[in-house]
Amino acid sequence: MARKRPDVMKTLADARPPEFDPERLAGSERARHDLITILSSAPDAPEARRSTGSARPFTWRWALPVAATAAAAGVLVATLPQGGSDSDGSRATAGPTTDSPRHTPENGRLALLNVANRLESKADEGTYWQSTTRSGWIGIVAPSGSAFAVVSSETQQWSYGVRPGTQSLWISGIDATTEPRTERDTARWRAAGSPKDLTLAESGSRSGGKLGLRMESGSEKRPTVTRINGGDKIAALGARNVTYADLRKLPGDSGELKKVLADLYEEDRGSEISGRTEWMWRQAAGLISLPVKPEVRAAAYRVIADLPGIRSLGEVTDPLGRKGVGFALPATERPDYGTARSELIVDPATGALLSDQQVLTKPNAKAAEAGLTAGTVVNHTATVTSKWTDRQLKSPK
Repeated sequence: MARKRPDVMKTLADARPPEFDPERLAGSERARHDLITILSSAPDAPEARRSTGSARPFTWRWALPVAATAAAAGVLVATLPQGGSDSDGSRATAGPTTDSPRHTPENGRLALLNVANRLESKADEGTYWQSTTRSGWIGIVAPSGSAFAVVSSETQQWSYGVRPGTQSLWISGIDATTEPRTERDTARWRAAGSPKDLTLAESGSRSGGKLGLRMESGSEKRPTVTRINGGDKIAALGARNVTYADLRKLPGDSGELKKVLADLYEEDRGSEISGRTEWMWRQAAGLISLPVKPEVRAAAYRVIADLPGIRSLGEVTDPLGRKGVGFALPATERPDYGTARSELIVDPATGALLSDQQVLTKPNAKAAEAGLTAGTVVNHTATVTSKWTDRQLKSPK
């Protein structure tokens, strides 16, 4: 009788140490560490060639989930840009503060593709898609005396009702504060008469518009509850208000999704003063936070990975102190600050988007006078939680 041949692959698998079991590696601390090690040890390469066209000023992302409801939320809430830095003015990320040649565009692309691959199998759905974000931004006030900076921050909650008969809610202004950024800013604010109402140049304004802002602490302002009143429309995608059904129809193939976004850009470009790359970045990043299919979220990461000049920053820390891997576009002009770059911070183990932010690379004269330096996070939106649930948010009293 012929002797049965041993199963070589089973023998090798049985001999494998437990710590190398793929099931134990997936999403583990070791997987995160290994990816970051690969990123930080990438070979040097020249910087990505930048566009020779003139830099365009920056416009902020949609402040509301449905564009048509912006006016209902009030002038201040609708026009305030999201983002900022920590209250002490320190830089929130621990990565490089300039475009380091070590972290190459190809390096960033491969890392984002790795993140995308972790998302496609995580299918789920519920009655409400809910997320909580903590955002902050820096404003520069230039009275007759010395310019000073203020930090405005708040928590927001979003609840997208996706079943017939459900409502969508947006709760803003939770724990909202606006205060001087540093002790020096406090002294300059007091020297200006400690005004409660401030006037800032409106971000990205072509007409030189002004923005009103009130100094306040979290105890002075009540949260605002906005019921999304766009019928079955729950979110803005480009210049369109879209339904949950529209979001679920988006393609999970990155090439097809890129074409959808490119068509939307052509529709929206008349109202945009940011470049195409920045627009695509912001729309794709916005999709990651919406109730889309897991494969669409993964495709959005792949669209970002294919943008020109994308690079990895290695391991960084987001504004909430969480470690992740940072990705950035080349810096462009920001009218209120000088030049800055868009950054995403991602948890490489889970694919979760931790923070979407703007980081100053070269302050203009006004920003420098207000004490802002290269590396300052001038605008951020950090995602605290994002999940499906069957219970609606409780409105604050």
